[in-house]
Amino acid sequence: MRRNVPAQRSPRRFDPFAGLGDITDIVERFNLRRVYYWLLLAGLVGVVGGLGALGFKWLTDQVLELFWGLFIGHAPATAGGEPSEITVHGDLRTWALILAPAIGGLLSALLVYRFAPEAEGHGTDAAIRAYHRNRGVIRARIPIVKILASALTLGSGGSAGREGPIAQIGAGFGSLLGTTLKLSDRERRILLAAGVSAGIGAIFRAPLAGAIFAAEVLYREPDIEAEVVVPALLSSIVSYSIYCAVHGFGHLFTGTESFTFHDPRALLCYAVLGLVAAFGGITFVKIFDGTTALFKRWKITNYAKPAIGGALTGMIGLAGYLISRDTGALAVMGSGYGMLQGGVSEMSALGPSLGILSFVAFGKMVTSSLTIGSGGSGGVFGPSMVIGGCLGAVVGTMFHAWFPDVVPNVGPFTIVGMAGFFAGVAKAPISTLLMVGDLTGNYSLLLPSMLVVGISMIMVHRWTIYPEAVATRADSPAHKGEFLHDVLSDLRIASVYDAKRATRSLSPATPLDDVLQLVSETTQHSFPLVDAEGRLVGTFSLDEVRQVLQEQDVVRDLIVAQDLATSDAPTVGPDDTVQRALDLLTIRQLDELPVVDEEGRLLGVVDRSDIMLGYTRRLAELRKG
Repeated sequence: MRRNVPAQRSPRRFDPFAGLGDITDIVERFNLRRVYYWLLLAGLVGVVGGLGALGFKWLTDQVLELFWGLFIGHAPATAGGEPSEITVHGDLRTWALILAPAIGGLLSALLVYRFAPEAEGHGTDAAIRAYHRNRGVIRARIPIVKILASALTLGSGGSAGREGPIAQIGAGFGSLLGTTLKLSDRERRILLAAGVSAGIGAIFRAPLAGAIFAAEVLYREPDIEAEVVVPALLSSIVSYSIYCAVHGFGHLFTGTESFTFHDPRALLCYAVLGLVAAFGGITFVKIFDGTTALFKRWKITNYAKPAIGGALTGMIGLAGYLISRDTGALAVMGSGYGMLQGGVSEMSALGPSLGILSFVAFGKMVTSSLTIGSGGSGGVFGPSMVIGGCLGAVVGTMFHAWFPDVVPNVGPFTIVGMAGFFAGVAKAPISTLLMVGDLTGNYSLLLPSMLVVGISMIMVHRWTIYPEAVATRADSPAHKGEFLHDVLSDLRIASVYDAKRATRSLSPATPLDDVLQLVSETTQHSFPLVDAEGRLVGTFSLDEVRQVLQEQDVVRDLIVAQDLATSDAPTVGPDDTVQRALDLLTIRQLDELPVVDEEGRLLGVVDRSDIMLGYTRRLAELRKG
């Protein structure tokens, strides 16, 4: 007797058009649900991203005032589009350069490891991990902890960037919004990516680059998450407008308007920069990964690790200052944007010396690894830009000295170096080209930037600063089911079943004893019955045989194969899709399916192992192609 079991109800998702009666036809005709989800919801994510960027900027400025203005007694140089408002109290206290980032690291660790351990490290990688492996879910408390911990890390002198924290803030709200409205995993992931775009587009005043970055940084190979581009564009526009309404619509770095590319001979110099950026990127990733692994293996409390990383960062900055007596060496601490601003100046001779530029380029690799690899909270985009810009300035300074008519200005090499370095380590060439143009307001250097980015991408292919990024969409857990369905829908039965494999079939009149003899001699799970012309008339499985043998009142001599078989067994043809075969095997709970031609004659059988082998072979062909 069957019992009536109440069906489980799935969570009811929020529908803004429910209960509107006749207006439903209009809603469907004009696709207003899609407008609602991607215009209204992405816009709401953009509002939070813009406000979050403003809040993070204000909080970081307050911590900078406390640690640098009051405690250290020095105002670090900043980007031209964000002039420093730090009030310096007293002279530079060199001993505080070590103590300040240590205190900031300790306070950051107390917040992170007490309330949200996922907030350690660089936030962009955490957002990528949530997109691919956690259905787009980010705990609601993480953005709050991230913004506080990152402000302490950056403001106290830790070497990190702003994009990671603000990206995780926007991503966290997008995830929370999707969860609250009971959206699907796919829709929640899209809102998460829109949050990343909102944060990046606002904090760097680069709305287009922020949107492409959110879709591109998810993968290591030349792949892009196309479905997130439009929502990311919408959220980035809103967040950018809100942030710039307060801080101005100018570019982050100023003084680059006169740079142009006018001499093809300079491409040889830029090609050398591409090689330098590539080897520099590999070095940075190796130092970063090695430092992170070292701190993870270190058997001490996690609360102390960021403090130690901060203290070591301060020591490197102090050593550079004591040796050079140039405060520019302190760019290995904090954001380092002041050094970039000096590097993109319009003067033919740079303010920073070749020695200071080299020290900051390689010192920033170490200090960023110490700050973030020890568990400190911050991003890697900013440090990567500083490292790449300084390397570009070094190469540009040398070529300017050797070939002043070919390289009249060093500033363009700083800009192109930023693009080449970060594109290589982040595997985000398109968004990086756009980002550097947005940061400087100069797109005249697009041609040499493309050359340097291309060289860097080719040479740094195996290394990435975002380890949570997967190779392609096919490798993403978020798309496993979709890609499997697409591949199986393209495959045909003729390409997966083995036509040469011997299939044991029987006549409908075969006695039971002969059936048992056949069953004992083969590994088949199901047995087709065919008539004299080879047409399939039914199938039976081992389960039917066992059931007959267990019945006590059965006269075995009277039973034939026809009595065991079912005549409505599903079949597939050579031109059917493998997806259809898999659906039939799953729904009917079968192990094998007969393959028949158009006239119903038996050609063979296909089972799950055939399907998986065909899928694996086809996937390898696609990847190779």
